[in-house]
Amino acid sequence: MKALHNFINQLAILTKPPELADFALIQDGEFTMGDTLDGSEDANPHTVNLSSFYLQTTEVSKSQWNEVRSWGLKHGYTDMAAGSSKDAADHPVQTVSWYDVVKWCNAKSEKDGLSPCYFSDATLTEIYRIGKTDLGNTMVKWNANGYRLPTEAEWEKAARGGLSGRRFPWGDTINHSHANFENTGGETYQIGRTGNHPKYAANGFPYTSPVGSFAMNDYGLYDMVGNVWEWCWDWYDNRYYDSSPMADPRGPASGSSRMLRGGFWGGNAKYCRIADRYYPKPNSACFFIGFRPARSSIK
Repeated sequence: MKALHNFINQLAILTKPPELADFALIQDGEFTMGDTLDGSEDANPHTVNLSSFYLQTTEVSKSQWNEVRSWGLKHGYTDMAAGSSKDAADHPVQTVSWYDVVKWCNAKSEKDGLSPCYFSDATLTEIYRIGKTDLGNTMVKWNANGYRLPTEAEWEKAARGGLSGRRFPWGDTINHSHANFENTGGETYQIGRTGNHPKYAANGFPYTSPVGSFAMNDYGLYDMVGNVWEWCWDWYDNRYYDSSPMADPRGPASGSSRMLRGGFWGGNAKYCRIADRYYPKPNSACFFIGFRPARSSIK
C-alpha cells in the first residue's frame, strides 16, 4: 500500500501545477484516527474517511511568511502579524496566532491568483482579510482552490504517513535523529541523550531547526512532529472527537480553543506523539507555534 501511494504521489508531482511544487498529495481513503497506546483520554481510535488533499511538505519558513505578508500588507491585509523566527531564511515562522495564519492563507491564495477559502460571513461574499473573526465551518469555501489550514483529521492522516497505530510517523520510539524535541527521559519510548536537541540548542531561544531538517515520512512530509506546533482548522471539543462524521470531519461548529498538533522543540516526547492533542486560544502567539498550509485536491 505504501509503495502504491508513493508511486501515485510521484506521478502527481509530474502533473500538478507550479504553485503545488512544494506540496505532497495525500490520497483519499480511510485511516484510524487516535490510538490507545499511552492512555490518552481525548484520542479514542475511530475510523475517518478523507477526500484527497495537498499538504505543504515543510512548515512555513519565516522567509515564506515574509514574502506573502509583504504582498498582503499592500492588498488589504493590514494587520497581519510580523511573526518571529530564529533565522528568517529557513527556520519556521512562529509567534503567529490562528487568526494570523488563516489570513496568511487567504493572502497567499490571492497572491497566487487562486480563490480564497475563508470568508467573514456565511454567505461567502466578504473575503477574510482583517480582524480576529471566529470563523465557523459555514464561512469556509471548502471546494475553493486556494490555501487553507488542514483539518485535525487531515493533519493526523498526513502525519501517520500510512502507518497505523504507531506513536510517531516512523514507529514507536523516538530520539534526536528523528525530530527536534526535548528528551527528558521521562517516557519509556524516548531513547538516547536527554535535554534539548544538541545540534539546535544554541544561540538562544527558540531552539528551532531549519524546516526540512529531518527525514520525511512515507507521504513525503518533513517535521510533522517536533520543531513547532502546527495550527489546524478545528475548534476543540472532546465530545465531538470520536463521534464526529466519518467522512471529512471539520470539527465542532464553535468553541473557545483551536487545535494544535505535532509537538515542539521544547516539549518532551509525549507531545510528539501523532495522536497527542493541544488546544490553546486562537489568539495565542508563542515562539513554539507555527503551521503549514493545505489545499484541496485539484482534479
